[in-house]
Amino acid sequence: MYYIDFDNTLYETGKLTRDILDELAKIISTSKKLDYQEVLADLRKSFNSTLDNFNSFAKKLTLKYGIKDGILQSCVQKIIILKGSQYVFPDALNFLKKLKEEKEKVCILTYVAQGKNLNQQSLKLAGSGILPYVTEVYNTTRYKFELEINYKSKSNIFIDDSPRDLEGFYNAGARKLIRIKKPSNEKRTSKELNIPIKVPTFENFNDICNIYLSNKMI
Repeated sequence: MYYIDFDNTLYETGKLTRDILDELAKIISTSKKLDYQEVLADLRKSFNSTLDNFNSFAKKLTLKYGIKDGILQSCVQKIIILKGSQYVFPDALNFLKKLKEEKEKVCILTYVAQGKNLNQQSLKLAGSGILPYVTEVYNTTRYKFELEINYKSKSNIFIDDSPRDLEGFYNAGARKLIRIKKPSNEKRTSKELNIPIKVPTFENFNDICNIYLSNKMI
């Protein structure tokens, strides 16, 4: 089984956030005749992805700026559902398709800090278009290395961008680890792993296909 992280590994979450805040700022500034850049700066400053999900944030903005109820929430839903596939890294999608062709099982592991964000994460997964290539999904508020998974199994491979999660997998007994370092996520890519093994690291999933799947090295 391939256990693969979602946010910032398969899915460009940072770009989604930027696009949603941009669209919300356009609606608010146009509706209330405010300066777009000032509104956008306020939204960027006030949005906390750990405490807020996009829907709850849109509701706060509706009250703050006096926008007609439902307009901002509808904007958020349309971007996540109708445009969601645009945020899947093309190389990641190719990798998932290749795994399906090879009849490999795939489990998406995705962690959210609060239970109120689980529904948004499910919407992102549905809108992404990747579910036809996935065997199962763990959408959870528990750390990914604390689930009911046989981490020690030699047939399980864990792919993630997060040093915390890769270190957690290792400490739980996993030894087949792959680190993804997307250039757009410098906050995580700049951090070194604190584990006593060298973890294969890639920026592009196509390299994983070329090195591992083609030669069946894993």
